[in-house]
Amino acid sequence: MVVQPTGIGALPNEILISILSTFSTISLLPLTLTSHRFHSLIAGILYRRLIDIAQLKDRNLLLECYHPSTKLSTPSLSCEYLGTSELDGSGESSEADLYAGLKECKIGQLGKLAGLYSHFRPLKPEAERRTVRRHPAGGSFIMAANDLVDDHEEYVCQNVHLEAHERFSQLCTVTNVVKPGPRGLLLGCVNISDGVTRVQRHWLAAQARSNPETMSGEKRERLLWADNSENVGLKMRVKERDDGATPILVRDDEDEAVSYTLQYEELVIRTKELLLMVEKSIDQEVSHSGKAIVIGSWDQ
Repeated sequence: MVVQPTGIGALPNEILISILSTFSTISLLPLTLTSHRFHSLIAGILYRRLIDIAQLKDRNLLLECYHPSTKLSTPSLSCEYLGTSELDGSGESSEADLYAGLKECKIGQLGKLAGLYSHFRPLKPEAERRTVRRHPAGGSFIMAANDLVDDHEEYVCQNVHLEAHERFSQLCTVTNVVKPGPRGLLLGCVNISDGVTRVQRHWLAAQARSNPETMSGEKRERLLWADNSENVGLKMRVKERDDGATPILVRDDEDEAVSYTLQYEELVIRTKELLLMVEKSIDQEVSHSGKAIVIGSWDQ
Protein backbone atom coordinates (compact mmCIF):
# COMPACT_ATOMS: atom_id res chain seq x y z
CA MET A 1 0.00 0.00 0.00
CA VAL A 2 1.33 3.39 -1.01
CA VAL A 3 1.23 5.92 1.80
CA GLN A 4 0.14 9.33 0.57
CA PRO A 5 1.99 12.27 2.13
CA THR A 6 -0.06 14.42 4.46
CA GLY A 7 0.40 17.84 5.98
CA ILE A 8 1.04 21.23 4.49
CA GLY A 9 3.90 19.90 2.38
CA ALA A 10 1.43 17.80 0.38
CA LEU A 11 -0.43 20.88 -0.85
CA PRO A 12 0.12 22.04 -4.44
CA ASN A 13 2.30 25.08 -5.06
CA GLU A 14 -0.66 27.29 -5.95
CA ILE A 15 -2.28 26.78 -2.55
CA LEU A 16 1.02 27.15 -0.69
CA ILE A 17 1.71 30.43 -2.48
CA SER A 18 -1.77 31.66 -1.60
CA ILE A 19 -1.19 30.83 2.07
CA LEU A 20 2.35 32.20 2.28
CA SER A 21 1.37 35.43 0.53
CA THR A 22 -0.70 36.42 3.57
CA PHE A 23 2.46 36.65 5.72
CA SER A 24 4.52 39.81 6.05
CA THR A 25 8.07 39.83 4.71
CA ILE A 26 9.56 39.68 8.20
CA SER A 27 7.41 36.64 9.00
CA LEU A 28 8.27 34.88 5.75
CA LEU A 29 12.04 34.96 6.09
CA PRO A 30 12.32 32.35 8.91
CA LEU A 31 10.08 29.98 6.92
CA THR A 32 12.67 29.73 4.14
CA LEU A 33 14.60 27.29 6.34
CA THR A 34 11.73 24.79 6.27
CA SER A 35 12.71 23.13 2.99
CA HIS A 36 14.10 23.79 -0.47
CA ARG A 37 10.54 23.96 -1.77
CA PHE A 38 9.51 26.60 0.74
CA HIS A 39 12.71 28.52 0.02
CA SER A 40 11.94 28.60 -3.70
CA LEU A 41 8.29 29.59 -3.26
CA ILE A 42 9.06 32.33 -0.74
CA ALA A 43 11.87 33.69 -2.92
CA GLY A 44 9.39 34.04 -5.77
CA ILE A 45 6.85 35.77 -3.50
CA LEU A 46 9.46 38.20 -2.21
CA TYR A 47 10.72 38.94 -5.70
CA ARG A 48 7.23 39.85 -6.89
CA ARG A 49 6.75 42.02 -3.80
CA LEU A 50 10.02 43.82 -4.40
CA ILE A 51 9.21 44.60 -8.03
CA ASP A 52 5.64 45.62 -7.22
CA ILE A 53 6.48 47.80 -4.23
CA ALA A 54 9.26 49.61 -6.10
CA GLN A 55 6.74 50.97 -8.60
CA LEU A 56 4.87 52.72 -5.75
CA LYS A 57 1.57 52.61 -7.63
CA ASP A 58 -0.46 54.43 -4.95
CA ARG A 59 2.42 56.28 -3.32
CA ASN A 60 5.04 58.86 -4.23
CA LEU A 61 8.75 58.93 -3.48
CA LEU A 62 10.05 62.32 -2.38
CA LEU A 63 13.70 63.33 -2.26
CA GLU A 64 15.13 66.22 -0.28
CA CYS A 65 18.78 66.89 -1.08
CA TYR A 66 20.20 70.18 0.05
CA HIS A 67 23.23 71.96 1.44
CA PRO A 68 22.70 72.70 5.16
CA SER A 69 22.58 76.43 4.36
CA THR A 70 19.66 75.99 1.91
CA LYS A 71 17.39 73.71 3.94
CA LEU A 72 14.49 76.18 4.01
CA SER A 73 14.67 77.13 0.33
CA THR A 74 15.11 73.72 -1.32
CA PRO A 75 11.85 72.00 -2.38
CA SER A 76 11.08 68.30 -2.20
CA LEU A 77 11.53 66.47 -5.48
CA SER A 78 9.13 63.84 -6.77
CA CYS A 79 10.84 60.80 -8.28
CA GLU A 80 9.91 58.68 -11.30
CA TYR A 81 10.45 54.92 -11.20
CA LEU A 82 12.94 53.63 -13.78
CA GLY A 83 13.46 49.98 -12.89
CA THR A 84 14.99 47.47 -10.49
CA SER A 85 18.33 45.73 -10.97
CA GLU A 86 21.52 44.58 -9.31
CA LEU A 87 24.49 46.86 -8.88
CA ASP A 88 27.76 45.40 -10.09
CA GLY A 89 30.74 46.36 -12.16
CA SER A 90 29.85 44.18 -15.14
CA GLY A 91 26.44 45.70 -15.80
CA GLU A 92 22.85 45.46 -14.69
CA SER A 93 20.71 42.33 -14.90
CA SER A 94 17.19 42.75 -16.19
CA GLU A 95 14.15 41.94 -14.07
CA ALA A 96 13.40 38.93 -16.32
CA ASP A 97 16.91 37.52 -15.80
CA LEU A 98 16.63 37.87 -12.04
CA TYR A 99 13.28 36.10 -11.92
CA ALA A 100 14.56 33.28 -14.15
CA GLY A 101 17.31 32.60 -11.62
CA LEU A 102 14.77 32.18 -8.84
CA LYS A 103 13.12 29.27 -10.65
CA GLU A 104 16.29 27.20 -10.27
CA CYS A 105 15.51 26.77 -6.56
CA LYS A 106 19.06 27.42 -5.43
CA ILE A 107 19.94 28.29 -1.87
CA GLY A 108 21.30 31.81 -1.82
CA GLN A 109 18.70 33.42 -4.07
CA LEU A 110 17.46 35.48 -1.12
CA GLY A 111 20.90 37.01 -0.88
CA LYS A 112 20.58 38.07 -4.50
CA LEU A 113 17.21 39.67 -3.72
CA ALA A 114 18.82 41.61 -0.88
CA GLY A 115 21.20 43.10 -3.44
CA LEU A 116 18.48 44.52 -5.67
CA TYR A 117 18.25 48.29 -6.06
CA SER A 118 15.39 50.37 -7.41
CA HIS A 119 16.27 53.32 -9.61
CA PHE A 120 14.34 56.58 -9.67
CA ARG A 121 14.75 59.81 -11.63
CA PRO A 122 14.36 62.98 -9.51
CA LEU A 123 11.98 65.30 -11.35
CA LYS A 124 12.35 69.04 -11.64
CA PRO A 125 10.37 71.14 -9.16
CA GLU A 126 7.02 72.50 -10.22
CA ALA A 127 7.08 75.82 -12.02
CA GLU A 128 5.58 77.71 -9.12
CA ARG A 129 8.29 76.54 -6.73
CA ARG A 130 11.26 78.76 -6.13
CA THR A 131 14.45 77.89 -8.01
CA VAL A 132 17.49 80.12 -7.60
CA ARG A 133 19.54 80.61 -10.77
CA ARG A 134 21.97 83.34 -9.85
CA HIS A 135 23.19 85.11 -6.77
CA PRO A 136 20.30 87.47 -5.90
CA ALA A 137 21.10 91.04 -5.00
CA GLY A 138 21.42 91.38 -1.27
CA GLY A 139 21.19 87.63 -0.73
CA SER A 140 23.65 85.20 0.78
CA PHE A 141 26.45 84.06 -1.54
CA ILE A 142 26.72 80.75 0.32
CA MET A 143 23.04 79.99 -0.29
CA ALA A 144 23.17 80.99 -3.98
CA ALA A 145 26.35 78.98 -4.55
CA ASN A 146 24.76 75.78 -3.18
CA ASP A 147 21.15 76.02 -4.35
CA LEU A 148 19.14 74.34 -7.10
CA VAL A 149 19.59 75.76 -10.59
CA ASP A 150 17.81 75.32 -13.91
CA ASP A 151 20.85 74.20 -15.91
CA HIS A 152 19.69 71.06 -17.77
CA GLU A 153 16.63 70.08 -19.79
CA GLU A 154 16.19 66.70 -18.08
CA TYR A 155 18.14 66.51 -14.81
CA VAL A 156 17.66 68.37 -11.56
CA CYS A 157 20.82 70.42 -11.01
CA GLN A 158 22.42 71.83 -7.89
CA ASN A 159 25.45 74.04 -7.48
CA VAL A 160 28.25 73.14 -5.10
CA HIS A 161 30.93 75.63 -4.07
CA LEU A 162 34.13 74.88 -2.17
CA GLU A 163 36.34 77.57 -0.73
CA ALA A 164 40.10 77.12 -0.93
CA HIS A 165 40.30 75.67 2.59
CA GLU A 166 37.37 73.26 2.18
CA ARG A 167 38.09 69.61 1.34
CA PHE A 168 34.46 68.58 0.90
CA SER A 169 30.88 69.78 0.88
CA GLN A 170 27.87 68.12 2.49
CA LEU A 171 24.42 67.35 1.16
CA CYS A 172 21.63 66.35 3.53
CA THR A 173 19.74 63.52 1.84
CA VAL A 174 16.21 62.66 3.01
CA THR A 175 13.89 60.20 1.25
CA ASN A 176 10.25 59.66 2.17
CA VAL A 177 7.44 57.59 0.71
CA VAL A 178 4.12 59.41 0.98
CA LYS A 179 0.55 58.41 0.22
CA PRO A 180 -1.28 61.34 -1.37
CA GLY A 181 -4.83 62.08 -0.36
CA PRO A 182 -7.59 64.45 -1.44
CA ARG A 183 -7.02 68.21 -1.54
CA GLY A 184 -3.25 67.79 -1.49
CA LEU A 185 -3.20 66.17 1.95
CA LEU A 186 -0.95 63.24 2.85
CA LEU A 187 -2.63 60.13 4.22
CA GLY A 188 0.67 58.54 5.20
CA CYS A 189 4.41 59.15 5.25
CA VAL A 190 7.28 56.80 6.00
CA ASN A 191 10.93 57.79 6.13
CA ILE A 192 13.33 55.61 4.13
CA SER A 193 16.55 57.42 4.97
CA ASP A 194 17.86 60.58 6.57
CA GLY A 195 21.60 60.89 6.08
CA VAL A 196 24.42 63.13 4.94
CA THR A 197 26.24 62.69 1.64
CA ARG A 198 29.82 63.94 1.71
CA VAL A 199 31.01 65.31 -1.64
CA GLN A 200 34.81 65.28 -1.71
CA ARG A 201 36.86 67.83 -3.67
CA HIS A 202 38.94 65.16 -5.45
CA TRP A 203 35.79 63.23 -6.42
CA LEU A 204 34.25 66.34 -7.96
CA ALA A 205 37.39 67.05 -9.97
CA ALA A 206 37.66 63.45 -11.23
CA GLN A 207 34.00 63.26 -12.25
CA ALA A 208 34.12 66.63 -13.99
CA ARG A 209 37.04 65.39 -16.14
CA SER A 210 35.34 62.11 -17.07
CA ASN A 211 32.80 61.51 -19.80
CA PRO A 212 29.64 59.94 -18.30
CA GLU A 213 28.59 58.59 -21.71
CA THR A 214 31.62 56.26 -21.80
CA MET A 215 31.54 55.14 -18.15
CA SER A 216 29.13 52.20 -18.44
CA GLY A 217 31.47 49.96 -16.46
CA GLU A 218 32.10 52.53 -13.75
CA LYS A 219 28.59 53.44 -12.68
CA ARG A 220 29.37 52.85 -9.04
CA GLU A 221 32.06 55.53 -9.27
CA ARG A 222 29.33 58.09 -9.84
CA LEU A 223 27.31 56.88 -6.86
CA LEU A 224 27.49 58.80 -3.61
CA TRP A 225 25.98 56.89 -0.69
CA ALA A 226 23.99 58.66 2.02
CA ASP A 227 24.58 55.91 4.61
CA ASN A 228 27.22 53.36 5.56
CA SER A 229 24.92 50.45 4.68
CA GLU A 230 24.65 51.66 1.08
CA ASN A 231 20.86 51.63 1.14
CA VAL A 232 20.36 55.03 -0.49
CA GLY A 233 22.63 56.71 -3.01
CA LEU A 234 22.68 59.37 -5.70
CA LYS A 235 24.19 58.82 -9.13
CA MET A 236 25.40 62.17 -10.41
CA ARG A 237 27.06 63.86 -13.30
CA VAL A 238 29.44 66.69 -12.46
CA LYS A 239 30.06 69.80 -14.52
CA GLU A 240 32.63 72.41 -13.56
CA ARG A 241 31.39 75.97 -13.71
CA ASP A 242 33.02 79.37 -13.71
CA ASP A 243 31.66 81.69 -11.05
CA GLY A 244 33.95 84.52 -12.10
CA ALA A 245 35.87 84.60 -8.81
CA THR A 246 39.40 83.76 -10.01
CA PRO A 247 42.05 84.58 -7.36
CA ILE A 248 44.95 86.82 -8.30
CA LEU A 249 47.66 85.10 -6.24
CA VAL A 250 47.65 81.40 -5.32
CA ARG A 251 50.48 79.46 -3.72
CA ASP A 252 51.64 76.20 -5.28
CA ASP A 253 50.51 74.17 -2.25
CA GLU A 254 47.15 75.94 -1.93
CA ASP A 255 43.86 74.82 -3.47
CA GLU A 256 41.67 77.27 -5.30
CA ALA A 257 38.01 77.92 -4.67
CA VAL A 258 36.00 75.79 -7.09
CA SER A 259 32.39 75.56 -8.18
CA TYR A 260 30.56 72.66 -9.78
CA THR A 261 27.06 71.79 -10.91
CA LEU A 262 25.70 68.40 -9.84
CA GLN A 263 23.20 66.75 -12.17
CA TYR A 264 20.98 64.24 -10.38
CA GLU A 265 20.86 61.33 -12.80
CA GLU A 266 19.33 58.70 -10.49
CA LEU A 267 18.26 58.09 -6.93
CA VAL A 268 19.16 54.50 -6.01
CA ILE A 269 17.42 52.75 -3.09
CA ARG A 270 17.93 49.20 -1.85
CA THR A 271 14.60 47.59 -2.72
CA LYS A 272 14.56 45.46 0.42
CA GLU A 273 14.56 48.56 2.63
CA LEU A 274 11.85 50.12 0.50
CA LEU A 275 9.66 47.03 0.89
CA LEU A 276 10.10 46.76 4.66
CA MET A 277 9.35 50.43 5.29
CA VAL A 278 6.28 50.50 3.02
CA GLU A 279 4.91 47.36 4.70
CA LYS A 280 5.43 49.08 8.05
CA SER A 281 3.53 52.10 6.77
CA ILE A 282 0.65 49.91 5.56
CA ASP A 283 0.43 48.22 8.97
CA GLN A 284 0.25 51.63 10.64
CA GLU A 285 -2.50 52.76 8.29
CA VAL A 286 -4.55 49.64 9.06
CA SER A 287 -4.13 50.03 12.83
CA HIS A 288 -4.98 53.74 12.76
CA SER A 289 -8.07 53.23 10.59
CA GLY A 290 -9.84 51.51 13.48
CA LYS A 291 -9.17 54.33 15.94
CA ALA A 292 -11.37 57.06 14.49
CA ILE A 293 -13.04 59.47 16.91
CA VAL A 294 -16.67 60.29 16.08
CA ILE A 295 -17.97 63.59 17.45
CA GLY A 296 -21.72 64.11 17.35
CA SER A 297 -25.02 63.35 19.01
CA TRP A 298 -25.86 59.82 20.08
CA ASP A 299 -29.45 58.87 19.38
CA GLN A 300 -30.92 56.77 22.14
